[in-house]
Amino acid sequence: MIILDNSIQTKNKAYSISKLITVNTLGPEGTSSEYAAKHFISNFTLLQGLNSKLSLHDTFESCIERTLQSPLEYTIVPHAYDGIKHFYMRPDLQLLQIFRCDTPMYGLAVRPDFTFSDDMLDTSIIVSHPSPINLIKYFTRKDVRFELVNSTSAAAKKVKEGLSDIALTNELARQKYGLKFVKTFKSIPMSWSLFGKGDVDYEN
Repeated sequence: MIILDNSIQTKNKAYSISKLITVNTLGPEGTSSEYAAKHFISNFTLLQGLNSKLSLHDTFESCIERTLQSPLEYTIVPHAYDGIKHFYMRPDLQLLQIFRCDTPMYGLAVRPDFTFSDDMLDTSIIVSHPSPINLIKYFTRKDVRFELVNSTSAAAKKVKEGLSDIALTNELARQKYGLKFVKTFKSIPMSWSLFGKGDVDYEN
């Protein structure tokens, strides 16, 4: 873990460590972001004696809006997320920490009763979050069509509900929704940024 500040509270020294802080990130349950946030809580906030809870949201932008409401709200975002560049530019946010947490295993998941064959990759639409889709390119060498959703967990849920047949998702979501992997790719080496409320208010 790379720590940029000695305290997660940084400029909020008046707050007692008995105060409850909230770590916001992308949901629903089963996302790699949830996995990383739990890793952060276990390996930093608990060791610092901080009381914390995890809050999951539909988008990282929603997480940021929560963070802007209180100095005790924080957001964790992976560096693979394209929109993170906007968060670095905002004067009302501050980058507090950067840490590494590799994702769970990623792969192609289907329902247990679904019969998969490799040639389906030429015709089927795979549901996925935008960030990991290049795994298909690098591991299958196929030009696959995608339906994009907000998270890897949401992708797995669509397959569980029969709305899609194949999801690019992670091991946590696969387990949560009772799917099976027909192909496994890799655990993605990933770094993450922790954002807190900045000192400068931003107005449109």
